[in-house]
Amino acid sequence: MLGKTLYYDMIAAPSARRVAMKSSASCRILMCAPGTNQYLVFESLFERDCAVVFWSMKTVRSVTAQYGPIEWTDADGVIHEHYADLRVEYENGEVVLYCVRPIGRDRRGVLKAVVKSIRNHELKYHAHRIEILTDRVVTKAAVYRAREILSARRLMNSPDCVRLLELLRAKTNPVRAFEIVGEFGDEGRGMIALWNLMGDGLVEHVVKDTSLTFEAVSFVRAARVN
Repeated sequence: MLGKTLYYDMIAAPSARRVAMKSSASCRILMCAPGTNQYLVFESLFERDCAVVFWSMKTVRSVTAQYGPIEWTDADGVIHEHYADLRVEYENGEVVLYCVRPIGRDRRGVLKAVVKSIRNHELKYHAHRIEILTDRVVTKAAVYRAREILSARRLMNSPDCVRLLELLRAKTNPVRAFEIVGEFGDEGRGMIALWNLMGDGLVEHVVKDTSLTFEAVSFVRAARVN
């Protein structure tokens, strides 16, 4: 707006464990938390994808990575230290630790044993809950949805959201996304408004299989008021 190029430094978000930027198997992933200049370091693409999904939720206040150390005791009574992949703080004050693993990566049940030990002994000193998060929950469709919502928030126009929501509330049945956007009259602004409304929970993607990716031919409707 001033006709000048502005620069600002990226700073590391709070974390307890500093991880090397490269291992023998893979490189690390850096990403700034939306709306901040704080970057997080993720040890895998799936960790980054899970953070993106949490960032897209209006109920989430903050996300940090590599939280710990948390002590846990194995079957032989030996004490170890564990670091949760993600620490998520919700707007209602609840704090949840997530151990992120793709499905099938804990076949021996080691991570389950760690989480069970932490729940029984150390959890109250760190969070309200601790969970294992897999790609059965954080699907590719969920990641795609989250990325689109975050992108749309940067371009949000409130009057567009209000008008599109009014059009949807006037429908008695679900309609295809491209149809309601066509009725809105501007495809670009209409889709941005639609993603923002879905991110705010005011519009629902009507689908039986939640693993299906949202497309222009997908059905949508205004969220039902309880």
